[in-house]
Amino acid sequence: MKGLLLKDFYMILKYCRAYLIIIAVFILASFLVNDDNLFFVFYPCLFSGMLPVNLISYDERSKWNEYSGTLPYSKSQIVSGKYIIGLIVQIIVFILTGIAQAVRMNMNGNFELNDYLAIIAMILFMSCVSSSISLPFIFKWGVEKGRLANFVTIGFIFAGSLIASKLFESDLQTEVTFNVIMLPALCILGIAIFAFSWYLSTVFYKKRETN
Repeated sequence: MKGLLLKDFYMILKYCRAYLIIIAVFILASFLVNDDNLFFVFYPCLFSGMLPVNLISYDERSKWNEYSGTLPYSKSQIVSGKYIIGLIVQIIVFILTGIAQAVRMNMNGNFELNDYLAIIAMILFMSCVSSSISLPFIFKWGVEKGRLANFVTIGFIFAGSLIASKLFESDLQTEVTFNVIMLPALCILGIAIFAFSWYLSTVFYKKRETN
C-alpha cells in the first residue's frame, strides 16, 4: 500500500501541479469574497476531489491497470490507494480553507463562531461528496465512460455554493447555524457518503476485474 501511495504522490507532483496551483489560487481568492458568494470557498474542494480521477486517467493511459496485475496488490488496495491519497489532499485543502475563512472573517470583523462552524460543516460535506459521486462510476466503466459523473459533481458543487450563499443571506441562516443537530448530521452524512462510495468502488472494480 505504501508503494501505491508513493506512486500517486509522485504523479501528483509531476502531472497535477497545475491543479495544486489552482487550488492555492482559489483559497487565496476566498479572502476577497463575502458571505454572499461561497463558490470560491467550495471550489478548492471540487479540485481536490478531482485529483484521484486524474490519477486514474494517467494510470489508464500508461496501461498501469494491466501492469498492476503482476504486482502483489489486490484490487481493493488499488481502490483504497486512490481514496487515501485523495483523502490526504482533501484534508490538507479542508484545513487550509478553514484557516483562510477564519482569517478572512477576523479581518472583516464579522467572525461569529456559529457562522464559521456552518461554513466548516459545508466545506467538509462538499469535500466528502466531491469525489464520492464520480469515483464509483469511473472504477466501474473507466475514465472516459465515467466522465459524465465529473460534470454531475461540478454541477453539484456549483448548486451547493449557490444554496449556501442564499442561506447565509437569508433568515434561514440563524436556524441552521444554531441548530446543534443539523451541522453534525451534515458532517456525518458527508463522511457516510464518502465511505459508501469507497465501498461501491471496491465492489465495482472487483467485478470489472473478472469481466
